[in-house]
Amino acid sequence: MGAHPGMKTWVEISRTACAHNYRVFRKLIARRVQMWAVVKSNAYGHSLIDFSLLMDRLGVDGFCVDSVVEGAKLRRAGIRKRILVLGPTLARDLERAAEEDITITVSNKDVLVSLFKLRRPPCFHLKIDTGMHRQGFFAAEVPRVIRLLRRGGKEIAAKLCGVY
Repeated sequence: MGAHPGMKTWVEISRTACAHNYRVFRKLIARRVQMWAVVKSNAYGHSLIDFSLLMDRLGVDGFCVDSVVEGAKLRRAGIRKRILVLGPTLARDLERAAEEDITITVSNKDVLVSLFKLRRPPCFHLKIDTGMHRQGFFAAEVPRVIRLLRRGGKEIAAKLCGVY
C-alpha cells in the first residue's frame, strides 16, 4: 500500500499504524462488542482488497461495503467473515448476494417486494431514514413495511437480521 510511480499525489497506508490503531480501539471496547471494518468505495480509495485482508488478519468481526459487487470481490479474495452492504441494493443483485452470503440493506419497497419472489433470499437489514434524506424508509412508512414483512412469511422474516 505505497506510492505509485509517475503519480503527483498518493496516499501511503502504514500496516504497522493500522495494526496499532486496531489494537487500541479493540482494547477500548468490551469483548462482546463487535468491530467491523467499513471498507466501502474501495476502502475510501485505499485499496479494498489490501486493506480488507489486513483487517481480516487483525481480527475484525465483519466488513461493511457499498455494493454487492464490492462484497463479492472480498469473497473472491478469500474473506469469509460477515459482509454488510451499506449502500442501496438493486433488485438484480439480490440472488448474487444470497449466493455469496452477503447481507444487504433494504431501503425501499421495490427491493423488499423483490425479496419475496426469491427462492432463497439473502439476509438483510432495513434502513430507516433518520433525517438525512439519502436512503431508507421514512418513519411514517415503517408500519406499512412491517405489514409487508408479515405478508412475506416466515422465510422473509427469518432473513431480517437488523434495522438501522
